[in-house]
Amino acid sequence: MAVPFWRQKQIKDYRIRTKIFLSNMIIILFISVAIGGAAIYASTTYIESNTRDLSMQVIHQVSDNIESKAKEVFNSSVYVLSDNNIRQIVAEQGEQVTSDNYPAFRSRMEFLLAQYGNGNPYMNAIMIQTGKGQVYWWENKNGLDHTLNSDAVKAITEMGSSYLNDHGQNTGWSPPIRKQNEVLLVRDFTDLNQIDRSLGTIVFCIDSNYFLSLGSGSSIIKQNNVAILSPFNELLAGGSDPDTANLIKKSSGIVLSEQDSSMAMVEHAGTGSYLFVQERTPKLGWRILCFIPMSALLSDTRVLILVILLVSLLAVLISTGIAALLSNSSTRNIKTLEQTMRKVEEGNFDVRIEPLGKDEIGSLTVRFNFMLSRINELINTVYKEQIAKQQAEFTVLMSQINPHFLYNTLGTVKWYARLKQQPEIERMVTAVIDLLKSSVRRVGEFHSLEQEIVQLKNYIYIQKIGYGEAFQVEYEVDEQLLGCEVPYFILQPLVENAILHGIEMSKGNGRICVSAKQAENRLYLVVEDNGVGMSEKRTADLLNTVAKEERVPGVTSIGIHNVNERVQLYYGQQFGLSYESTLGVGTKAMICIPHKTYRQRR
Repeated sequence: MAVPFWRQKQIKDYRIRTKIFLSNMIIILFISVAIGGAAIYASTTYIESNTRDLSMQVIHQVSDNIESKAKEVFNSSVYVLSDNNIRQIVAEQGEQVTSDNYPAFRSRMEFLLAQYGNGNPYMNAIMIQTGKGQVYWWENKNGLDHTLNSDAVKAITEMGSSYLNDHGQNTGWSPPIRKQNEVLLVRDFTDLNQIDRSLGTIVFCIDSNYFLSLGSGSSIIKQNNVAILSPFNELLAGGSDPDTANLIKKSSGIVLSEQDSSMAMVEHAGTGSYLFVQERTPKLGWRILCFIPMSALLSDTRVLILVILLVSLLAVLISTGIAALLSNSSTRNIKTLEQTMRKVEEGNFDVRIEPLGKDEIGSLTVRFNFMLSRINELINTVYKEQIAKQQAEFTVLMSQINPHFLYNTLGTVKWYARLKQQPEIERMVTAVIDLLKSSVRRVGEFHSLEQEIVQLKNYIYIQKIGYGEAFQVEYEVDEQLLGCEVPYFILQPLVENAILHGIEMSKGNGRICVSAKQAENRLYLVVEDNGVGMSEKRTADLLNTVAKEERVPGVTSIGIHNVNERVQLYYGQQFGLSYESTLGVGTKAMICIPHKTYRQRR
């Protein structure tokens, strides 16, 4: 399964320069976002608040304008009621109206009503129904569909009369009856000479645009987002747009309290958010509703928001450059120190760093230079003394037998044994001489594994003279490994320890197996015996460099210590000698060195 990108590398693994840069960028972005967001929020809130106050002022002007226009229509109705000619026809004070003379009266009434209707281009029709059921009307003929007839007028006036009766009024504003874009003023045709006497019903049909032509010069309140509701929550005008109609339906239930004459709140609809403003006219009690899209209110803020965003982006870019420069400047000295440390890792202890200031990094460079001086001192004293000590131990080990003296002496013994016809003594002396030759005439510290085994066989031959058949030695070495490079005198100490510690103390038939094997780029030399074995504690203490005392009377571990230290000196601490032993079973010594042929080094 793929590891997510953000988990592939933890922040703690980033370079210091990256961490400093990221921390600066986080702070910069946080400050920029906080300041930019606060500025946008403050400006938006301020503009929205001011726009809301302005909207309420404008809707107040619109409300006054609508009520003024309603008053003009009402005054026109009073003029109609005050016209004696009209009142005489309605009251039939002169000639009685019959089916024969009705067309004449209707024509005369139409002429009289036209005097009041033609003065207002928004007046669609004036309709009158007398108490005796006669109907008269005037209809605006400027581009309108002339659909009125006596039946339609009678139906409209009767509906208007029922509207007044239902609401207990003698004058009222009715919602549209014959078309949606009309407002009806319905009132009793009162006899002004006798006000408690009603002569019939008069209906004025006014185009709703008459009230919705705001004339306020506002850029936020338009004709299509204004609606007029009667005191009975009836829609008088507006709502021609479907979105506005839905908003009116949703907000019509939000009624002003008696103490408030206006209010403003934000409404949400499917097409967006709107500022809902309403005001109640003081005399008619009409509710003027206005729905202003918030996008139109906040259109002026877009430029301001764009400016804020551009300034914030510019500030972030400049700050990013400064942060990059500061992070590079802060970590330049650390990088110099790191590069110098890499040179030290490669073995160059003579390198030094110029002081990089007086801050913590400068103090660290001074300490680093002092540390390098101490390391050089340790190399020139302790390390060299240790090498000399190891070399001395090896020399002491090799000097346990004086090869030059014995070589000359044993040469005489060899010829004497041949003279006396003693072949066993001659063979034993010859093996000793071969061992001495390999020590005296060798060049360098390394030879092939084959040469090492030849020396080991000479040593074992000499030992078997004394031990007889007490032990047997087996060799399991592949011919391909005989050419591998090994240090001098590396197997003999292990075989000697196997004889002295294991075979001799067991007093039985011993078996020593010398083997070699290769694993990857390493060569493993193993000497295994079936002697008495050792405990875990003695096995652990066997290679302890602190204590080299005699663990068995007359036997020391100087040989195996020397082997282990020489291997680690030549090849490193990852190589060396190790032991595995079990009481009563035997002991196995294993040397691990790099696999290389003797010719490679030569």
